[in-house]
Amino acid sequence: EWKSGAVGSMEDKRIFATEHYRIETVIGGNDHLSATCELRTRSLATGPRVLKFSLLPALRVTRAAMDGKDIAFIQESRKEDGSFYAILPAPLQKDASHTLTFEYEGNKVVEKAGGGTFYVMARESWYPNANAFGEHSTFDLTFKVPKRYTLVSVGKLVKEWKEDNYAATRWVSETPLAVAGFNYGQFKRKSRTDEAAKYDFETYASSEVPDYLKNTVENLTPSGMADSAMTDAQNAVRVLQQFFGPLPYGRIAITQQPDFNFGQSWPTLVYLPVSAFLDSTRRWQLLGQSAFKFSEFIEEVTPHEVSHQWWGHVVSWASYHDQWLSEGFADFSASLVIQAVDPKSDRFNKYWERQRKTILDKNQFGVSGNDAGPVWMGLRLDSRRNPRAYNSIVYAKGGYVLHMLRMLMRDENGGDGAFSAMMQDFVKANYNGSASTESFKEIAEKHMPPGLDLEGNKRLDWFFRQWVYGTDIPRYRLDYSVSQADGGWVLKGAVTQDGVSDNFLMRVPVYLDFDGKVMRLGMVFVHGNTTGKEFQIKLPKRPKRVFLNAWGDILASETVAKERVAILATSR
Repeated sequence: EWKSGAVGSMEDKRIFATEHYRIETVIGGNDHLSATCELRTRSLATGPRVLKFSLLPALRVTRAAMDGKDIAFIQESRKEDGSFYAILPAPLQKDASHTLTFEYEGNKVVEKAGGGTFYVMARESWYPNANAFGEHSTFDLTFKVPKRYTLVSVGKLVKEWKEDNYAATRWVSETPLAVAGFNYGQFKRKSRTDEAAKYDFETYASSEVPDYLKNTVENLTPSGMADSAMTDAQNAVRVLQQFFGPLPYGRIAITQQPDFNFGQSWPTLVYLPVSAFLDSTRRWQLLGQSAFKFSEFIEEVTPHEVSHQWWGHVVSWASYHDQWLSEGFADFSASLVIQAVDPKSDRFNKYWERQRKTILDKNQFGVSGNDAGPVWMGLRLDSRRNPRAYNSIVYAKGGYVLHMLRMLMRDENGGDGAFSAMMQDFVKANYNGSASTESFKEIAEKHMPPGLDLEGNKRLDWFFRQWVYGTDIPRYRLDYSVSQADGGWVLKGAVTQDGVSDNFLMRVPVYLDFDGKVMRLGMVFVHGNTTGKEFQIKLPKRPKRVFLNAWGDILASETVAKERVAILATSR
């Protein structure tokens, strides 16, 4: 990469690939878990003898075997170094296939929350996980749990039966998955098939709330809002399939968890907070005035988590540098659903204004998330003085980057054809694989309209240099005049950009408002800290106003439009 001058960021650092997991798990009435995990692997390197696995330290391994023969392993005290390593009897040989078997047991995978609900504490480490999100494997999962509880997992339910005092289920995924998870509790199940989306939807919710919500408000029954939660998921899948293409899984289970303001997603399985299963009246009774702001989180959490079926599961990220391709893309996806579900409201604009403030507002130390560094720095953004910079930049700014690209790629009629084609091509190119920032850039350049070739090299170097690898935030001012001429009206204007580096390039959209009907007039090219070339155009009637960034098109610290008596083209 250094010699060629072309970064790929796609180095495969795995020692081996896990092609298939077969796991049999028993959860006892005392919440103790015991399991046997069988992994079918293929070696990617010659030489290594020590294989590391992610496993909750509270789960103690009792046996390890390779191809049916016991092998040594290391698992020190959970208070010292709980990492788990398998020690092979001989060095790996590249391309050789082996079956590894591990038996383990312990507590703290599931913990009672009350009301028949459980916290699933070991979200990704309840089984010996080799390369989570770094590869895709097929799964065959069997669970036995106390018969009063319901367990829902990834993949498809292929069998369920009773065994003594246990309810047993078998879940199989023939489509490779990045990670496996499950939810667990006294759930009521509902299901429906959406013929338009060609997808099956399920909800799992409890009749009671966790202990911390008891004795707060009467009649808190999460399962009563299951239909609403299912409808929100349906809307999300319908909208996002139009932009990103079909999902391969065929089903999605929307499940309740005890947390009040936290969601998470596995392939075919979504955790929503218990608050998403409460109506607005109940949230008002619980939160008071704070319920208004919290409603923003509620309308965003379902489409965000559903979109991870694409971003994180169908397409994973290559390294921590590229995690914005998951979390940022999910934040962006939520905006698409908000816009599609309620197109006549201002919710879409308010969403992007909140994201802008998340990125730029300063904390108690006087620093903003954007001050921490560029999107590409990922987890390294957080510091003592900026502890939420990762969330502000990887989530909010990462989403804003994709939003800006969408706005720049829109045609004169506001169509998203080029953008949607780009996103679907990106999914296909990285299907069941890991994408990097550079591989996304390559796809974007393949689909970019000619108007985005600002450096004349048919590349988007300028856009990624500024918004993914840089931290500049521009400020914009539009000065304009509207005057009568030749029986019509003439608009003259000039756009000023400042607060950026001298090589900062942008196309700035100019909008007209004709009695409430907003249309994009065109795009003005600006370079560095300067006032762009004056533009002039004839109009059939006088616009109510002329302005920039109608849809938050560009992440800017300030956007101002002022009508003046006359406009003189100037440059600085």
